[in-house]
Amino acid sequence: MARLTFLFVFLFLFGCAANAPTPSENQSTNTPRRGSLFEPANTPSADLISNARDMIIAGDIVDAIVLLERALRLDPQNGHTWLVLAEAELRRMGFIRAEQFARKAVLFLSTMDQVQAWRTIANALDGRGDAQAARSIRELHNIR
Repeated sequence: MARLTFLFVFLFLFGCAANAPTPSENQSTNTPRRGSLFEPANTPSADLISNARDMIIAGDIVDAIVLLERALRLDPQNGHTWLVLAEAELRRMGFIRAEQFARKAVLFLSTMDQVQAWRTIANALDGRGDAQAARSIRELHNIR
């Protein structure tokens, strides 16, 4: 009986001491992926984003937002989707949400592509009546 208890304790202690498996290439990690705003549309959500842009141009902003939210469920680290969603909210006069979505886009876009996101943030701040904050963002990021 003592041997059996010792065996169980031994297996329990050394079974827990194993190293955790490392993520493979195909598995997602939690680090943000920085992409280009003008990268080729080869993501699963690219069609949804394209259709949403067409809807925004046509003035169907509510349905465009629905498509963009679906695209975000497919690829939540796509900065381009966050930016288009921010621009749609800006057109809908949802200034607070537009600012939040544009700030999220900044996290995932490359440095060169962040300018449009900062411009959207400044426009949202202007829409909320915070001209001083909008002006300082434009100065900080050299946005005209």
